[in-house]
Amino acid sequence: MADGEKKIKIKIELTPDKMQAFLELDQPGPDAAWPTYEEVLEEIKKASITFGLKEMVVRRVVEEKVLSPVLIAEGKPPVKGEDASVKFLFETERMKLIPKEMEDGRVDHRELSLIQNVRKGQVLVERKPPTPGIPGRNVKGEEIKPTPGKDVLLVAGKNTYWEDDRKERLIAEIDGEPSLVGRKVSVLTVHNIPGNVGYATGNIDFAGSVVIRGDIENGFIVRAEGDVTVGGNVEGGSIFAGGNVTIRGGIAGQDKAVIECKGNLYARYIDHARINVEGDITVRDAVLHSQVSTGQKITLQSSKGMVMGGVVRARDEINVQVLGSRMGTATEVEVGTSPATRKELIELEKKITTMEGELDKIEKALAILTKKEEELPPERVELRDRLAQTSAFLKTELTKLTNRRDALLDEVSGPRAEKGRIKVRQRIYPGVKVTIGNAVRIFKDEVQFAVLTYDDGEVAIQAYR
Repeated sequence: MADGEKKIKIKIELTPDKMQAFLELDQPGPDAAWPTYEEVLEEIKKASITFGLKEMVVRRVVEEKVLSPVLIAEGKPPVKGEDASVKFLFETERMKLIPKEMEDGRVDHRELSLIQNVRKGQVLVERKPPTPGIPGRNVKGEEIKPTPGKDVLLVAGKNTYWEDDRKERLIAEIDGEPSLVGRKVSVLTVHNIPGNVGYATGNIDFAGSVVIRGDIENGFIVRAEGDVTVGGNVEGGSIFAGGNVTIRGGIAGQDKAVIECKGNLYARYIDHARINVEGDITVRDAVLHSQVSTGQKITLQSSKGMVMGGVVRARDEINVQVLGSRMGTATEVEVGTSPATRKELIELEKKITTMEGELDKIEKALAILTKKEEELPPERVELRDRLAQTSAFLKTELTKLTNRRDALLDEVSGPRAEKGRIKVRQRIYPGVKVTIGNAVRIFKDEVQFAVLTYDDGEVAIQAYR
């Protein structure tokens, strides 16, 4: 090529992610010299393109004198890792162990298998760990790290152990009953009561799981570190469980029953009781005039499926057939906030009000003592100094409490509130008060087939689909 001869401009452009490279040959005039394949390759080399080069495409661009931009190199995107998977080798839903009722409501109690047994050395869980994924490479040959798969963290609870450090098989350490609470798997010894918990047995306090074939009678208490299963009803008795609670009958609370558990609760109905559950609550027919709180969801299963009277709180969702009653029974339901958060907020407000009152009294007393122009006697000076110390302490504590309150208020009206849902499959009667996060709505008219959600500080009504 002679000096001064016009040359075709060779342009190499990379996308911002360096995953694609384009070649564009720019002809400045009719007499410009067309580059050779080798000259183009030299420019590609200068651009540091070392991976995914389509040499045949470059050759074609040169031979066919293509002037428009052409894709000449492509990187290899990384492959995301597979998420971990978990297979439980025991039934995690206790209700599936209880046989379905006959049409007349009877169940053959001889066939009522409330206990699920596993043997020492039995595999309880098979876990497939996440994979790290496959790295990719951009056109410059630089490695692109893949996104590893998400892990599923299971905890080996009481009487269980992982076979090795890979945590792929969870094994039972003893003969007993398997239990899943949250992400913790345990094997617990079972205390079996063939009849009722009442005067014949006294209160029950057991380190494992408790299975009661009959009822829990009025005023009696069952405490268990594991699960509690009741074949009959809870009639004014109470249950405190570290695991799940399953009641084949109902909870006839008589304003005395208290049920607290760290796992899930199932019952046919809940009536005049106080319930506090960290997991899900599933009720077949009705929740009546009760104080119910759950850290997750409340589901009313049947075509009756009503919540009437009392206060029902769930962090994530309440799913019912009917809310309230034709008589306008005062019924409160709340989602979008953990009941524990709401409870802490109420207690904080009380503490702050009390503390502000104390501080106000001290500040007034200090103002009187410091305003006096004559010299104070020693005991008055001591009192003033003591009050000043108390005032400083109260101000510090008040700052801590108000900061915590503000953080909780943010939580109440934050993203969690926006996820809260109340699904009403049939109707909401007048007299129902709904709270979602910091939004409140009292229903004056009947509403049918509705999903209630949080929308910019309001309780919004959408059609149930």
